Amino acid sequence: MKFLNAKSLYITSRGLYLKRIPIIPRVLKFLNRVLFTCDIPFKADIDKSVKFPHNALGVVINDNVIIGKNTKVMQNVTLGGNMGKNKMIDGKITTAPIIGDNVLIGAGSQVLGPVKIGDNAKIGAGAIVLIDVPGGQVAAGVPAKILKSTRNGNTPSIDEENSQ
Repeated sequence: MKFLNAKSLYITSRGLYLKRIPIIPRVLKFLNRVLFTCDIPFKADIDKSVKFPHNALGVVINDNVIIGKNTKVMQNVTLGGNMGKNKMIDGKITTAPIIGDNVLIGAGSQVLGPVKIGDNAKIGAGAIVLIDVPGGQVAAGVPAKILKSTRNGNTPSIDEENSQ
């Protein structure tokens, strides 16, 4: 049953939510939680190209999260708020992370609070990110620190990495 996975349940529930169809999005969110042990709310704005390897096992996402194109979210990742803190990011007041395009979020990492993860950034496995991560940077550690730029500030897309 290749069509039944955490991402397809999210996409269906999000589409119904945007069309203001009641109840069914909540049922699909509950199914996602029971079948795939993940919490991906239909209110979160997640691009359709985002990849959830391991069927989003253990992934928990805040309602206000925005995830850009071609991002890869590994297992047991938390993208959540930070004790009600809010911040203006890209002209919006938010309480949750905004993730750019082509980002890799490593297994077991936590991105907490109103932080921005720039395009082509990488978050190391097990990191706890409480700060903004500029595009093309690598963040790792507890708490996470910026380690270095990747390839002159340009990180290859996930597909390019997998083809090497």
